[in-house]
Amino acid sequence: MFRRLRRTNFISSVSTKLFILTFMSVIVLFLVIGVFSYQRLFEPIKQNNEKVLQGSVVQVENYIKTLMNNIQTQLIFLSTPVLYNMGEKDFVQLMENVFSYHQEEIASIYVIEDGKVQISSPYGYRVYIPTDRIAEITNQTSKTGFWWSPPHTINDHFVLTVAKQIDNRRVVAMDVNLNALTGPQIIQDDPDIQRRIYLFTGQGDYLSTNTYLAYPKTYLNHLEMKEALQVLTQQSGTSFNTVQTSFGNYMVLSSNQNRWDWFVFSVIEESQAFPLLESLKQQLVFVLLVAIILAFILSVWITNYIRKPVMAITRQFKAAARGELEARIKLKRNDEFTHIANGFNGMMDDIQSLFDDLRVAEEKKRHHELKVLQSQIHPHFLNNTLNAIYCLGETGHTQEMCEMIRSLMGLLQYSTDKVGDIVTVEDELAQLDNYVQIMNLRYGDVFVVDIAVPEIYNSTPIPKLTLITLVENSIFYGLSKEGVNHIIVCGKEHEGDSVLLEVSDTGPGIAPDKLKLLLEETGAANANKGLNNLGMRNVQERLRMTFGYLYGLHFDNEPDEGLTVTIHLPAGEPREQG
Repeated sequence: MFRRLRRTNFISSVSTKLFILTFMSVIVLFLVIGVFSYQRLFEPIKQNNEKVLQGSVVQVENYIKTLMNNIQTQLIFLSTPVLYNMGEKDFVQLMENVFSYHQEEIASIYVIEDGKVQISSPYGYRVYIPTDRIAEITNQTSKTGFWWSPPHTINDHFVLTVAKQIDNRRVVAMDVNLNALTGPQIIQDDPDIQRRIYLFTGQGDYLSTNTYLAYPKTYLNHLEMKEALQVLTQQSGTSFNTVQTSFGNYMVLSSNQNRWDWFVFSVIEESQAFPLLESLKQQLVFVLLVAIILAFILSVWITNYIRKPVMAITRQFKAAARGELEARIKLKRNDEFTHIANGFNGMMDDIQSLFDDLRVAEEKKRHHELKVLQSQIHPHFLNNTLNAIYCLGETGHTQEMCEMIRSLMGLLQYSTDKVGDIVTVEDELAQLDNYVQIMNLRYGDVFVVDIAVPEIYNSTPIPKLTLITLVENSIFYGLSKEGVNHIIVCGKEHEGDSVLLEVSDTGPGIAPDKLKLLLEETGAANANKGLNNLGMRNVQERLRMTFGYLYGLHFDNEPDEGLTVTIHLPAGEPREQG
């Protein structure tokens, strides 16, 4: 995704900054929208869920109130002396009917007479009632009205005793099963929500719960919850609290709005207390993840939209800096980057046009320089040649003198006439013969030149003085070796559209470093000795400037065994060069 420019720090690159800016902007936008929406929805949803949570407490308190009123009604009915006097058997049947109808809520109904339990339902319950409890009930009901005992334990069950006097000798009492106050028939729960109800006295004593305690984990959690809720009994009224145990966090609604000042606690896991809020949180998290993905995609798209033209422009700028004048910026878009690209392309067109004009001017200048070098006959060459001709005249070799004068005149006319023209191989070989005759006059029989060029090559175009310069080079380098230097000028087979001519000798050859230096020198190596100042490099340049870089000289050099130079020429008729 990120491809940095060379020598550009990752953090400082424009594409990185643009990506971070776009990404963070989209994320912040979604966060602001999400937080605003959450805050607007939070309070109404929370209040609604608190009402639902409060409903369980209200159910328990209403049930307690209804149950106690019902118990009082039953006690008033059973404490009527007329019913008791109608016969023990009938009264027992009546008690059993009441107990059977309220067996979930009532642990037992019994009648105390003269300090002893005379009747009980169920019958065996009387054995669990301690004597001191009987005495307390008798004493507390000596007055008119109902007596409500504090919660106490009978046979490992929390009960509440309610008693009313029948007459001076008898008392009817009921033990209310406190576990029934938090039973499943009281709390109409959502099956998907696990709501736990705890009942405590106003003094903080535990009474009952609807929690199923058959599992060790549940029982341990129950013990921790009892300790935490016992602390909350120090508060009064209705309140919301958060309780934390080793098993998790819980929302707790407490209320003691009843005549007995008992505390009813509705306990629910925090994640289930506000299901709509939890769902909203999950949706917000999902929206945030979607926002991150969208922000990433959008940031990458925007970054690439900017980075690609910048990279294309930078790449072509670097290419232009390396001298690649054909560098152009190609963008398929219509924006500010297109204006930059058009400006760059126009500038490169102007620069290339200037370089083309400069190259043409340089080529013309170089052509002119080569023409000047070609047309300049070295004075030393003329002096030595004329001196040799004079000696022939003094010695009476008139015929030889005439031949030398003819050769010199032809060579001078060839060198100075039609400066810079391209000639045929036939013309070049004719003047090469004149040159060889002059050099034989000057140096004697130290070299022999054999020409074996087929006539089919006669019309091949060649720059003027090419063969003469190469033969001259072989002559002068061969002077350093004893014996006769055999120089051969021959034609080789065609290679495609090329004609190959070869100039070879049996001289000492040229060391590779000297050959390299020879090709770098602009003047002739045999300065002040040869026909003119044309050198190997100039011959190579003339061939390539005239025919192209596919043509020119090729050297096959073996030190101490001679040098072979192959000339690559185009086939065809010679053409005039301006």
